[in-house]
Amino acid sequence: MEEKSSRILFIYTRSSTFINGDLDILSGRHIVTSLEVDNSTPSKQLFALIKEFFFLLANIKSYDVVYIWFADYHSFLPALFAKLAGKRCLLVIGGYDTCRVKKYKYGSFVNPLRGFMTRMSMKMATLNLCVSKYVERVVRAVAPGSATEVLYNGIRFEPAQVRKSAGPRQVLCVALATSPQAFHIKGVDRFIALAAAMPQYQFTLVGANMDRIWFLTGKIPANLSILPKVDHSQLRKFYSKSHVYCQLSRRESFSLALAEAMIHGCIPVITRVGGMPEVTGEFGESVFALFGDNFKSSGENSALESAKEAVENALAHKDNIAQAERIRTHFTFEKRAERLLELVK
Repeated sequence: MEEKSSRILFIYTRSSTFINGDLDILSGRHIVTSLEVDNSTPSKQLFALIKEFFFLLANIKSYDVVYIWFADYHSFLPALFAKLAGKRCLLVIGGYDTCRVKKYKYGSFVNPLRGFMTRMSMKMATLNLCVSKYVERVVRAVAPGSATEVLYNGIRFEPAQVRKSAGPRQVLCVALATSPQAFHIKGVDRFIALAAAMPQYQFTLVGANMDRIWFLTGKIPANLSILPKVDHSQLRKFYSKSHVYCQLSRRESFSLALAEAMIHGCIPVITRVGGMPEVTGEFGESVFALFGDNFKSSGENSALESAKEAVENALAHKDNIAQAERIRTHFTFEKRAERLLELVK
């Protein structure tokens, strides 16, 4: 049995598919201690940060590596303690921590104090692991001199085959729209407008919390099904029966759901923002991103018409094998695991 060589302090704010993936990778070879810093409310975050401080004060010398998901309030103290104690600190930069969208109050850099802690975390980290080249460019701009490396997210499951069965052509979007911020950043308003403009096709949105965003949606088109968040393992059935995957985000650092949809044979339709073009490569259809909030306007040159044309082209596309192979080649869980273990070792 291989000896577990390093002691790793693994710090995060809330569980997710990609965070659990890294935890599984590291736990397989090393001794890992998890520390969750609850940031769900301001009061819980304050208490969690105080708890984090005393934990680090008492235990930092016991670890070889500090591994942190996202730069934010919760990353400042462990990055500082690691630097003072001469420990390696690997900081994963995921997207929110590189944003400043004032209109929707989205991103760490909207708040000056939060932005300072985010920037200093990046500077103090031994290495910033960026989930896309786009994120790496932003880190280098906001925290000059920081050490960076691109380490793409990796998908953990794939289908036995990607050929679509005959039947109604369906358009899918997976977006965790659990707040007004997420509703706009993930482009859910655009997806709803697109569904209304294409009543001949069936659209499905998975991940919306209607209890929190109902007042933003307006009238829901009859051809649009809106479902709440489902277990990650259940997403494959939605990917498998859909022909087009649509992600009309205003900001997107990578989009794991996009990669998962593509390996299941969905033709992607994306806005050209963030890391999504890195995922799709030459495959799929792109919609020009800089159309502000005029997506519902009509006219020959409108963003809505451009999106409609992109979906029509994607629905007419027959070859979904090559794009699935692209994801299998570049964005697998195994590739991420191999490099992450090299970095820790």
